[in-house]
Amino acid sequence: MDYHSILNKQIKKLLPEQYTDDEIIKTFLTSISNSYYTFERANKVSEHAFTISEREYQEVNAYLQRENEIKQQSISEIKKAISSLAPDSVPDLESSNDDLIHIIQFLQEQIEKAKELETQLIVSKELAERAALTKSQFLSTMSHEIRTPMNAVIGFTHLLLQLDPRPEQVEYLKLLKFSAENLLVLINDILDFSKIEAGKIEFEEADFSIKDLVGNIRLAMLQKANEKNIQLKLLIDQDLPDAVKGDPVRLGQILTNLISNAVKFTTKGKVTITASLNHKDKDFTIIDFEVEDTGIGIAADTQEHIFESFAQAAADTTRKFGGTGLGLTITKRLLDLMGSEINLRSELGKGSTFYFSLKLKNSSVIFAGNYNDQLRIETQSLKGVKVLIVEDNQINVILARQYMKLWDIECDVAENGEIAFALVQTNNYDIVLMDLQMPVMDGYQTTTAIRKLEGDKYKNLPIIALTASAMLDIKDQAFVVGMNDYVSKPFNPGELYKKIAQYSKLNSQASVN
Repeated sequence: MDYHSILNKQIKKLLPEQYTDDEIIKTFLTSISNSYYTFERANKVSEHAFTISEREYQEVNAYLQRENEIKQQSISEIKKAISSLAPDSVPDLESSNDDLIHIIQFLQEQIEKAKELETQLIVSKELAERAALTKSQFLSTMSHEIRTPMNAVIGFTHLLLQLDPRPEQVEYLKLLKFSAENLLVLINDILDFSKIEAGKIEFEEADFSIKDLVGNIRLAMLQKANEKNIQLKLLIDQDLPDAVKGDPVRLGQILTNLISNAVKFTTKGKVTITASLNHKDKDFTIIDFEVEDTGIGIAADTQEHIFESFAQAAADTTRKFGGTGLGLTITKRLLDLMGSEINLRSELGKGSTFYFSLKLKNSSVIFAGNYNDQLRIETQSLKGVKVLIVEDNQINVILARQYMKLWDIECDVAENGEIAFALVQTNNYDIVLMDLQMPVMDGYQTTTAIRKLEGDKYKNLPIIALTASAMLDIKDQAFVVGMNDYVSKPFNPGELYKKIAQYSKLNSQASVN
């Protein structure tokens, strides 16, 4: 019988051979042998299980060590990041027994602070928006309040100059006109600066002649130069195109600022204006502009500051020469918006040169004659034209009436929009000159009401805004409600005459048709 090896050894050693044939003993020995085999198998299984558990333990332990290293490295990186954002917090983090909990607490605190800051920023933004709106409303109101009396001053001065005054009166009237226009320049500078700051500057695209534009600006400045006994020279490149497309008003404003400054700060010598062709292709023309003077010059250490708001080259400049210090700021901002930049060469006591290049679209328009001749308006009689003046300021009413009388225009006056609305329905007017800010019904409400009346007469009736409000959004609103054109006070008599003649003629043609 084949028993387990250990049992075989014990049988041979201890059990007599004759007992091994006994069936009962054989059964007993077989049972013991099976027990040996069972124990041996259990032992092997146990050893195998222990070997597997040990390997798994080592694997798990190695994994946990790697995870801990990653955690420590992550915490270290978080600390570095926090250190760069908030250096004061590093000592607290370094002294913490549990870095991760401390970091989480720190981040929670930062999130709370960020939320508080966000709330403060929202409140600050709302306050800034309200302040900007208040500023805009203030400027609009001040513009209207200042320009209204200025309209009377400049308007009556123009009127008196046309009534053959005595020679000594002419001199006084010119001084009055010059002073009033200088004051108006200051007002316009502040308004333009406000528009630029608010991002409300718009540029038109019109055909115009560079030669004529620069020539007329020179003519406008010539009297001031002659009074100071300095030369005002103009050098025009004959290769310049006859016409270009762009915004002549804004370009004229830029050149006027530069030339006016050059004349102002030059006491002897000359001011030279140059316009020359830089490059031209099939679509665009680049023109170089330069204004050079022999004036006081600008010190090197102050040149970089003169384009800042309200800045002057020296502390006593304003006292000696006047001005707001906004002219160059506006010039620089306008050129920036037009894709150009202003440059300066200057030496103290030897004069200054401001120069820039401007890219303008080509134009196929050919201007006949001199641009100045085109703007010269022959104020012939407009007899037969009937105008309604809607104005609540009595001084401005008197002024407007005088010009209407001068041009042989029949006119009625309405002191508010409600009266104007009634008069339009009971009379035939060729044109309406509409103030915007009035009691009872303002100019916007009156225009809207007129346009809603049945019949082409009211839809085609020319309505021109004649107002002291010069803010761009007010002008836009005037067109939105149905006005045909816009004249700002103080008005230029020639401009007003031209618009009345133009629109009354168009209205007459529309009535015939």
